[in-house]
Amino acid sequence: MRPPSDMPPRQPRRRRERRGGRLPTGRGRVVLIVVIVALFILATSLRGIAGFYTDYLWFDSLGLASIWRGVLGAKTALALIFIGFFFIILWANLFIADRIAPTFRLPASGPEDDLVERYHEIVGTRAGMLRTGVSLLVALIVGSGVSSKWKDWILFTNRVDFGRKDATFHTDIGFYVFQLPFLRFVLGWLFSALIVVLIATIVAHYLNGGIRIQVPGQRVSPQVKAHLSVLLGVLSLVRAGQYWLDRYQLVFSTRGTVDGATYTDVNVQVKSLYLLMIISITAFVLFLVNIRRRGWVLPGIAVGLWLFVIVLAGEAVPALVQRFRVKPDEPSKEAVYIGHNIAATTQAMGLQSVNKKQFDIDGKLDASTLADNQDIIKNVRLWDPAVVQANFDRTQGSGLRDFYSIPDVDVDRYALSNRTNDADSGVTQVNVAARQLSPDGIPQKSWVSEHLTYTHGYGAVVSPSNEVSPFGQPEFTAQDVPLAPKSQPKITEPRVYIGEDQSGYVIVNSGVKEVDYTDDAGNNVQRNYSGKDGVKLNSFVRRAAFALRFGDINPLIS
Repeated sequence: MRPPSDMPPRQPRRRRERRGGRLPTGRGRVVLIVVIVALFILATSLRGIAGFYTDYLWFDSLGLASIWRGVLGAKTALALIFIGFFFIILWANLFIADRIAPTFRLPASGPEDDLVERYHEIVGTRAGMLRTGVSLLVALIVGSGVSSKWKDWILFTNRVDFGRKDATFHTDIGFYVFQLPFLRFVLGWLFSALIVVLIATIVAHYLNGGIRIQVPGQRVSPQVKAHLSVLLGVLSLVRAGQYWLDRYQLVFSTRGTVDGATYTDVNVQVKSLYLLMIISITAFVLFLVNIRRRGWVLPGIAVGLWLFVIVLAGEAVPALVQRFRVKPDEPSKEAVYIGHNIAATTQAMGLQSVNKKQFDIDGKLDASTLADNQDIIKNVRLWDPAVVQANFDRTQGSGLRDFYSIPDVDVDRYALSNRTNDADSGVTQVNVAARQLSPDGIPQKSWVSEHLTYTHGYGAVVSPSNEVSPFGQPEFTAQDVPLAPKSQPKITEPRVYIGEDQSGYVIVNSGVKEVDYTDDAGNNVQRNYSGKDGVKLNSFVRRAAFALRFGDINPLIS
């Protein structure tokens, strides 16, 4: 057998080629992966895109496309601002963690060191790319949900003064309505975001070797201690800002006899918040000092003091004062704050100019008094709308036709002929309800009947609040299907296509005859939709979009 040196040189093997061409390599492989990921994201997002597009179509059909664009703009601006801000602070902290990482690492001597070595072997020179990718991914997760606060953002950016200040902090009421909700959200979000940044920074320092758990001696490098002290100091400062805004939130307190800041809130809770602000600012100073000392004693003191004060002064003391000092003596302790509540309510309801008149009550009621107050007596409400709803539905809704329902009864006022009217306004108080479609009661259920044939409810039910029929039932002035010719008030368009708490969809003018109502003989009277509202399904894209939105292929293929 010849030694290896005498063996003929081995010819290099040709790279095997697969049928159908070579597999993409290098940049081509990256492009292929990106395309596959993009197609996957598009496929999984189609329904959301369809909902987005159909929302626009609905707003546009009502002439409110500008409102839709305004809301979209507010959501987009919020998401971009918060995503961008979080990306910057996280990327900057991860960059600092890489820059202050130990330049020399001992050979792996345990599972912990072996993990760090493997991480650096895999990442290598791609640390910047990894830092950017992680920062962007976490920023999208943390910042994208902020768009749900678009209402608070619009109020914040369009604030106006009310010209009146609250009695507790002497701040214009417009601040509480327009600015406080968004400011509290921003500081709360910032505090949570910094917690995420702190955790990510600790993980980065661990992977870079600045933090060691399973080694004797110094486990955290001085540079890491300084970096973490800065982050903890900023967290303390943000928390102090939250306590400052929490003072104003006390005007919404429900702790006392009435809503608003009461005795315990003003005399105990506010002082506790001031104390917590001082503790937070003190903690901020201690963390700054710790940048030079680089130990754990000062951070431990700051956190321990903060936890002690928040439990004692922030929770326990106010609860004890409310229970043992205020509750036994509420009339005297809460009198001033009840007065504040009454004054604010009077101002808000516009009751400042109400004339007060004292009546001497003797408990006697005679015929002449009743005769002198007929307009009041005859308009006293006898029917509670919350109670009469069941009667309306039983006699004029589902009890009349299975596919109708009356889910709600409201109170309104109308001019009714031959009725005793309110002397001041010339109208009568009535209970009024719409007879809307109930999909659960549609006969011979099928997609056609549920979405093309039975498309709307019919008519309204009106009953004066102060009248009773000879049978002890509400006295209806508008009732039945079809509506009585002399219904009051006069109803010119009885069809109800959009009702309360209704979901799903109907398609009108589809070529299928629509049931307007079923008469007493059981015959279906037909009538097609003649209104201008609604979205036209005049293209394949629109039909496909609604099919995706409702998870129903029938609008596309029917």
